[in-house]
Amino acid sequence: MNFIQTLYIDNTKDPFRDSFGWASPEYHLMSWTLSCLQLHKLYGSVELFANDKAIDLLINKLQLPYSKVHDALNRLALPHNALWALSKIYTYSLQSEPFLHVDGDVFLFNRFEGAFLNQPLIAQNIEVATDYYTSTQGDLMRYFTFFPPCVKRDFESGIPIHAINAGILGGNNITFLNEYANTAIEYINKNIQNLPYINADRFNVFYEQHLFYALAQEKGIPIKVFSEDIVDDSGYKYLGMLFDRDYLHLLGPFKRDEYTCIKMAAKLRELYPEYYYRILGLFWKNKLTLSPCCFSDTDFEFMHEDSIRAYHEQRMDIDAYKSVVDENTNSHLRQLKGIAYIHSKEQNEEIFQQDFDSFYRQLTVLLNKKRSDLYLYGRDLEADHWYYDVFADTTTLPEKKLVKCKEVSVIQSVYNWAGLFNKYYQKEAGYYYRQLQNVTGEFSNLIIPEVSKNGFSLYDIDYLDYAVMNQLTEPLSVKELLLKMQDYFEDEVIQDHYDSFYEVILSCLKHLIEKKAIKPT
Repeated sequence: MNFIQTLYIDNTKDPFRDSFGWASPEYHLMSWTLSCLQLHKLYGSVELFANDKAIDLLINKLQLPYSKVHDALNRLALPHNALWALSKIYTYSLQSEPFLHVDGDVFLFNRFEGAFLNQPLIAQNIEVATDYYTSTQGDLMRYFTFFPPCVKRDFESGIPIHAINAGILGGNNITFLNEYANTAIEYINKNIQNLPYINADRFNVFYEQHLFYALAQEKGIPIKVFSEDIVDDSGYKYLGMLFDRDYLHLLGPFKRDEYTCIKMAAKLRELYPEYYYRILGLFWKNKLTLSPCCFSDTDFEFMHEDSIRAYHEQRMDIDAYKSVVDENTNSHLRQLKGIAYIHSKEQNEEIFQQDFDSFYRQLTVLLNKKRSDLYLYGRDLEADHWYYDVFADTTTLPEKKLVKCKEVSVIQSVYNWAGLFNKYYQKEAGYYYRQLQNVTGEFSNLIIPEVSKNGFSLYDIDYLDYAVMNQLTEPLSVKELLLKMQDYFEDEVIQDHYDSFYEVILSCLKHLIEKKAIKPT
């Protein structure tokens, strides 16, 4: 089985300035790097199909360890700039041996099990159409003049169509895979003149993902999927949230979510620091500011080690590398002010404004405290493995000791300012926050100082999270913490539903560690 990847960069794109659908350009480069390096680590051989511009980026600049590099995509000319999946289709059409194509936003952390790679056809999972597919399907049926027969029959069946997710795609039936790729190219070429009448970007999922499923169904060839769950096309709610699984695919909304991108970048830094700092160096060389800025020079190795020393020596208030928060340029603070303005007319304006003023005043006082970026960056380097250190070995989990991070703070408020902030900040992937209602209550806003242009992260936490943090002002083992947290539950719950109680507290610990609010000692 050949593992292959595809990257095509047209002449109008600059990978150091264009984001390619990511929150910012550096995350695009970091994603490709992490994806390739994990495939190389697990399987030893990964081939790249690309054009010269992509080869220059991935091979010459990022120095990724592809076993073979094919410049075949120099022969490809996209008939429409929105048809980004065509480069992958072209790669599929060139294969003469069994292959698995892995997208550059897919990350493997364990090898595939058993006979998975021996199947005729392989894909990530099955999708069932909802609004994303059906709205475009109607336009295709209205304006297109050619459909492959299997597609035409499926469209006319009167039931919601199905497709595959092509985060991974391939298999051992090369005859089918070549026919599928050639049919996709025909599907595109015979409708070029019709593309101005539709959303051409959404056509990609039809000629790549729906066609694959429809043609396999027509020929009676089973598709082996990595995940057996059938997902509606807007139902990818939890991918990319935690790196505690074997497989991650950062689909479109997650690419655009800065919070998820920061977590992905931290994973690259943890596993492959040489490559992480190489990317930082390339941006410095091009005189471009990174989104997560944290260095004043390019001696990254020294800064890395000095930051760890600053953290372990508890040098929180040294003057060197100290950040200054500017309220006029800080986008997080500007967004909070904008949210307060937008929502003020919906509420009791006096109470609403008083609560915001109190919250904002406390927040800016916290942000203007003297703090060391070296210390905070050292914390981030250590935090990269906190989750693994605590949860990797379940047999020793009860004895693991945890403590609240002393640099974090909680601000109490009448309105949920952290929730409202993330409703806008995480609008791409913040499924929980989309349903958030602006109501009064007793809310806890968690403030995490950060080494970034904005200087902080902001999260809403519930009363159990807050209680856990209050218990951990001094180090406690997980076993000791569980005993103390029983005071927050009815005796009947502890006696009859202890497993559920345990899972609830464990969930609190996981996301508080992920947010850098608590840590192992």
